[in-house]
Amino acid sequence: MNTVKNILLQIENNLEEVLKNETFQSTTTWQNFVKLHPADIASFLEQFDEETQITFLKKFSKDLTGNVFEKLSLENQSNLLFKLEKPFAAEILQEMTASAVTDLFDLLSDEQVKEYLRLLQKEHRKQVISLLNFDPKSAGGIMNSEIFTLSQDISIKQGVALMQRLSTDQEYVDRIYITDRNNKLTGYIKIEDLVLNKPQTLISDIFHQNELIINVHEDQEIVANQMKHYDLLSVPVVDNENNFLGIITADESMDVIEEEASEDVYKMSGLGSVDQTYFQTPFWRLIWQRSFWLITLLILQSASSFVLSSYEKLITQNAILFFFLNMLIGTGGNAGNQSGALVIRGLSTGEIHRKNGLKVLFREFRVAIIIALFLAVIGFERVYLTRHNLIAAVVISISLSAIVVVSIFLGTLLPLLLERLNIDPAHAAAPFLATLMDIIGISIYCIIASKILG
Repeated sequence: MNTVKNILLQIENNLEEVLKNETFQSTTTWQNFVKLHPADIASFLEQFDEETQITFLKKFSKDLTGNVFEKLSLENQSNLLFKLEKPFAAEILQEMTASAVTDLFDLLSDEQVKEYLRLLQKEHRKQVISLLNFDPKSAGGIMNSEIFTLSQDISIKQGVALMQRLSTDQEYVDRIYITDRNNKLTGYIKIEDLVLNKPQTLISDIFHQNELIINVHEDQEIVANQMKHYDLLSVPVVDNENNFLGIITADESMDVIEEEASEDVYKMSGLGSVDQTYFQTPFWRLIWQRSFWLITLLILQSASSFVLSSYEKLITQNAILFFFLNMLIGTGGNAGNQSGALVIRGLSTGEIHRKNGLKVLFREFRVAIIIALFLAVIGFERVYLTRHNLIAAVVISISLSAIVVVSIFLGTLLPLLLERLNIDPAHAAAPFLATLMDIIGISIYCIIASKILG
């Protein structure tokens, strides 16, 4: 049985023979290869150099070439595009959807975009230019405008006939969207509606109302979350006058969720925004992305040394306080990071929002009080049983509880505050929060110790 893995292995082991296509075995292998899903073929081609990839693309049929090229990574697409002869590049671009071409052109300079736009046929070029006008991270930037629609004024029989006539040029999803004679969105029908109703039935009598309609300027992350909330495979996109512009499918939604999740992970790690994969990121850019935040955090963290120096006499006279400093600061940082992660996750999924932010803050404050009491008891026992110093145990347990309460409160408050200011809440995560709590935690510890120990 020729599984995908076996077919790809045959191609890889007999690459030169298959590309020359000189034997019956190589012909059979090639025929099996081109029947694979374009995503599998594209993933396979990614391992080869650009010249080999171009050789493969030239051997494919026109349709397959466009489909496979579209499934390659955007960076790979742009690198290949510059090495293709202009007529071949024009063929590939013409086979790609307008949204896919737009994604590719977003990586090019203005001059390069103008150059490659000239290769497109008039109607395709018009669609691409229209999409390029939208923010790449908006609904307009990720929508597919090449979608089949039906007028509400025709019958089912006329609609089916139209679908049959245009079937090779149009893309269908789980729904067929309905417009009026002015291209205003009115609703949708499902394929089964065309089968279960009589041919003479007017579409205006059977179409359904859309559960969700997206404005073309809406942020892509909000769109993805709304699609997930309503469990939709596609949503219509309209302008401010309700003119139908296109749709966003679950595929685009999944890409957005993956992209936003990766972005949040990078920000939570102090890397800022990263728009390329690890190996595609230039070496010196990788160094700059990482060192910039490390240097910034180093400078901020040095503030804790100033706090310690101002209490140098207290610490010198009570050396036991220094031994437990890392325990207090580490526990506070961990508590704050836990709270921050929960809130950032809740904000990204939509479970936490501005309307219930205050409720979340009070809930986390109550949680902080109880956790702080538990940790204070454990901290007291830890110090007293190992150091047999009652005063030090009291200082450390009180400091620990105060640090934990403040850490959890700030871990909750900062993401909510940033979201209120329309700043990505992921910036409030570690290591920024940990650095902030180092400074605040040491200050709390020293102040409490000075009050109790004099």
